[in-house]
Order: sequence, then C-alpha cells, then structure tokens
Amino acid sequence: MKRLTKIFFVTTIHLTLLGCFERELQSEANINEGWVKETKISKLIKNVNFEFPENGYAFNIKNDLIAQTFDAIEHNKRILKKDIFNDTIYVRFMSSRDEMFKYTGTRSSGTAYPYWSTVNIVSKEGEVSSPIKHELMHLMLLLDLGYPKNSSSWINEGIATYAANNCNGYSVSDVYRYLLAEHRLIPIEDLTSSFYDQSEMIAYHQSGYIVQYLLENYSLEQFKQLWTGGFQKFEEIYGISYPKIEKDLQKAMVLKYPKAPNIVWEEFSKGCY
Repeated sequence: MKRLTKIFFVTTIHLTLLGCFERELQSEANINEGWVKETKISKLIKNVNFEFPENGYAFNIKNDLIAQTFDAIEHNKRILKKDIFNDTIYVRFMSSRDEMFKYTGTRSSGTAYPYWSTVNIVSKEGEVSSPIKHELMHLMLLLDLGYPKNSSSWINEGIATYAANNCNGYSVSDVYRYLLAEHRLIPIEDLTSSFYDQSEMIAYHQSGYIVQYLLENYSLEQFKQLWTGGFQKFEEIYGISYPKIEKDLQKAMVLKYPKAPNIVWEEFSKGCY
C-alpha cells in the first residue's frame, strides 16, 4: 500500500511540474504575441555574403555550396567575357520552397534581385539541384545592364539556362535538337511577346540554345544591344533577319547532330531533377 502511495505521489509531482512547464511556455508565447525566433548563419567570403539556415541539409553541405557559388561566378565570367566580378553580392540558401515563398512570394527554386544584389536559392535533399549558375547569371547581367526590354525576356532566361546547360543530363543543344525533330519549337513571335505564358521546359531550353548560337557566332556586344534595345531591333543589330539566322542555326544543328536524342518527353517535361 505504501509503495502504491509513493508511486502516486511521484506521478502527481511529475504531472504538476509538467503542467507548470506547459503554462510557462504558454505564458511566454502570450508575452511574445506569436513572434517566433528564427536564426541564420552568415559569413562574408571575398565579395559574397553567404547566408544559411542554422541547421539542416543546406547547413550540412554549406562548404560544397560555397565552392559551387565561386565556380559558377568563374563559369559565368567566361561566358560574359568578364575579367573581374567584384560586386558585393548576397547569396541566401533556403531550406524549402515554402521558405522561399515566405520571403519572395514565389515557390521557385531560385530568384535573383539586382536591386538588393541578392540571389535566393533552395537547397533541399531530394529536390531539384540548386540553380546556382542560372540565378547568378541573372544577377551578374542584371547588375551590368538592368532589366531587358520585355521583348528580350527570352534572352534573359535563355542565357541563364545556357549557363546551367544541364537538365536531366541533357544540354540546351540536346533539347533544341529534340524539339526541332518533334516540331515542338515555339514561334519566335510568341517567345518575344509572351515568353512567360509559354511551356517553361520548351521556352527556356529553346531560348538557351538560340542564345548559345548567338554568342558563339556573333559578338557579346550585339547580344547586349539586343538586351537593351529589344527584339524589334534584331535585324538592325545583327545585320541579318531573325528568320535567316534561325534557318542557319537549324541547318548547322542538323549537320552537327544528325540524330535527335531519345528524350522521353512525358518525363522530361515534368522539370529538371
């Protein structure tokens, strides 16, 4: 009987203390009026201010993500023929698309904001690979040239897609060759007038290869003029009509890649993984 009384007494104390602890937490929550403390870690390395969650996947692989960031800057410098890039920028890694939405209003895997010299990138295990080259290319060009004319939005996304140049193991040239063979290419009139209304997987990769072709066969200065001047000045800038360039591009592609890659579109069109 005494043993049962002792057990009852200890249990009562435990429940009483637990109740007090819960009331203390509730009281603290009431005092804070719903405010939640969130912490990040940050560090300036060279000209890049990095920010990571204080724990989790992105935190655990932060050294690899930092290395990828500097590799991406060097890669993009080569495409843009820049000797230096010493702008102070912010690269913020986020743990999920939900967190991205909270801070940016979009659930995309990456965003670039030149006004704040910032890119935001989701890094989550099992998610699409972090779009570091893509978003940094946006930022580096936007810092130099500002936003393009609306009719040149396609080359903004095109050069960023070309910078990454990998979707499910395929390059932008691979995807363009497949789209050409399957008659899936989007008319340039639609790319230049309503880019973001088009099929994303087609529009981005199609634009990516056109940009690659323009950069490989014409000058970077002409590309920059197209960026700032808009598509309506294409022939004035390049000295040749776009339909003629497109014809030359496709002829050269078929000669270089006689056989289109065997892409399973139903799977590929779901996105890059």
